[in-house]
Amino acid sequence: MRTLGNLAIAASVAGGLFTALTLTEASADGLDLGMTKFVLPMVLGSGLFAGLNARSANRRVPLANDDRKAELLAFTPRPGIGWVVVMRTKKNAGGALGFDVSIDGKVIAQLMPKRFTVVALTAGEYRLVADMPGAPGSVVPLDMLVGPGTIQIFAIETSMGLMRANIRLDPVADTPAARAALARMSLVEAEA
Repeated sequence: MRTLGNLAIAASVAGGLFTALTLTEASADGLDLGMTKFVLPMVLGSGLFAGLNARSANRRVPLANDDRKAELLAFTPRPGIGWVVVMRTKKNAGGALGFDVSIDGKVIAQLMPKRFTVVALTAGEYRLVADMPGAPGSVVPLDMLVGPGTIQIFAIETSMGLMRANIRLDPVADTPAARAALARMSLVEAEA
């Protein structure tokens, strides 16, 4: 349903721009916009449609309180369990878009800028992915091995190409500076 609404908005804006360009061309002597009056509304309309679709994929996610965040950041050892942390800094492209974080194909959290999630996993192999739902992007999945008692931290990094964003998960060393950065961010509870 949101997709049809987004399409209607994009089509209205593109149609309005086409009409304005056509009227401007007709009222100004010697002005010939040529293909511009067709191409510009199409580019604007399709870009607006893609942006609205991406933004409408944002979800409301529960943030943990300070006690819960402190509990998870303590990384209390549990037999056969390793910890995986995924964070999103403020410098990422697509700041208004939520990034879905999934493990083995199941979305566990959606991260906005300056947020992170923590998940405890049994020892084994997993596939970690960060993606912008509804937005054109190239996602590089990360295959990882979780060992008992390990703490692995990953930062979502993006780079903007001409037509799409490239998304990757970069490892971050578990240092006091990294822990301090996490403590300043909001914690998004991972979905079960």
